[in-house]
Order: sequence, then structure tokens, then C-alpha cells
Amino acid sequence: MFHRDNSEEKDDDVFASWKQRRVSLAKSSDDGSKATAPVKDAKAQEKTTRRRSTFKGVANSINSFLSIRRMSKYRLSVSNPEDFKPKVRYQNTYKMKPDEDKTVNTNKIEIMVKVILNQFLEKETYSASNCSKLACDLSILIKNKVKDLGLPRYKIICNVIISQKDSQSMQTASRCLWDATTDNFSQVTYCNASLCAVVTVHCVYFE
Repeated sequence: MFHRDNSEEKDDDVFASWKQRRVSLAKSSDDGSKATAPVKDAKAQEKTTRRRSTFKGVANSINSFLSIRRMSKYRLSVSNPEDFKPKVRYQNTYKMKPDEDKTVNTNKIEIMVKVILNQFLEKETYSASNCSKLACDLSILIKNKVKDLGLPRYKIICNVIISQKDSQSMQTASRCLWDATTDNFSQVTYCNASLCAVVTVHCVYFE
């Protein structure tokens, strides 16, 4: 007569309980998937619609900005009459030297520079912040005044140095590569009780 061992009976019971549990889990998953699937789809659909709407809004804003920018550029170009003027092209003159009556007169430049410095620096006191701006303004003013003397085909370079006058010495030097027959320079020094200014004007002929 065949007798089963207790261990085999225990294994059969464990297998039966595992099989029953597996069937119950499958049923519960089927029931839950039917109920929860639409919710997940709805959330996913909502996310996709949100992303599409934000991207569409950004794209529309970029396109509108670019269109406005194009319109503004078009209006500026149309409103500027200089764009419609033809460019004037001059032929080469092949002049290597200036005319006799159009050469640099250093005496006129020095007299003019002295008048300008006396006008702007007579009552001026030295200040680092104020004199730095004043030196730039004076260099532009003197350069424009020299151009008004009528020196065609000349390049004008003006340097202005303003320092404090306080019992000290100062030396300035300049060196240029030019043609001694056509080019020239003028240098003027002006001092008052508070400051000292050195102005150098170079006139270089442009062939």
C-alpha cells in the first residue's frame, strides 16, 4: 500500500493556493485596467494638448515678432532718402603733391589753437574727470577748425594732453613717418594757475 509523505501534501497545498492567488490577481488586474485605462488616456491627452498649445503660442509670438521687425526695417529703409541716391564715384587724379596755395600754414594753425585754448581754459581748474572729457572735446573742436582752413586731401590728427600744474615737470614727444615736403605739424602749450595743456596737430597729405 502506497502512503504519501507529509511534505508532498504541503507542496500540493502551497501550489493550489499560489494558483488561486494568481487567478484572483489576473481578474483584479482586468477589472482595474478597464476602469483606469480611460483616466490614463485622458491625462496623457491633456498633457499632449497642453504641450501643443504652449509650443504653438511660442511659435506664433516668434513669427509675429519677426514680422514686426521686418516691417520696421522696411519702413526705415523706405523712409531714408539716402538709400535711393546713387553713389558718386570719382576718377583718380594721380596728384602726388598738393597745390601751391593749399599747403599747410603752421602759423595760422598755432594762432587758431591759442585762441581756442585761451577761450576754454582761462578760468578752468584741474579735475581728473572733467579734464578727460574736456581734452576729447577740444581735440574734436580743433580738428574741425583746421579742416575749415581749406586743406583738401589732408588727414588731420589732433592730440590734446591736459595735466595738473603742481610744481612738477612734464615732457611729451611724438614721432611720425611722413613726407617732409608736403606734411607738417604744429604744437601749442597753454598753462594757467591750475593746469597745463599741450596740443599737437599733424597734417598728413593723402595721395
